[in-house]
Amino acid sequence: MRGANALYEGHRLMLPGLKDRATATCQGCRFYALVLGREENKPACLATLDLYLTGERRVPVELQARDFIWLAGKEALVKAVEKVRPERQACGFYCPRE
Repeated sequence: MRGANALYEGHRLMLPGLKDRATATCQGCRFYALVLGREENKPACLATLDLYLTGERRVPVELQARDFIWLAGKEALVKAVEKVRPERQACGFYCPRE
């Protein structure tokens, strides 16, 4: 009986087209980038910046921390670094890398 319901996936109800999004991780997202600082490098989500979210600029693989601060400020940098979860489920801004 469990296999009869195509919408049931584990313990969650899933719409058929959302399965790929639900199994995706942040590392596979095109907004996932490495922010290079002086002492350490951290992954960040560039979907927090409208410049990259709207497609006005191409999303880089690596971005200098000083450039990120110049574009959006320190608070946005902290928010972008805290938002990314490399191994866990991606957020609603997920867009696969091409």
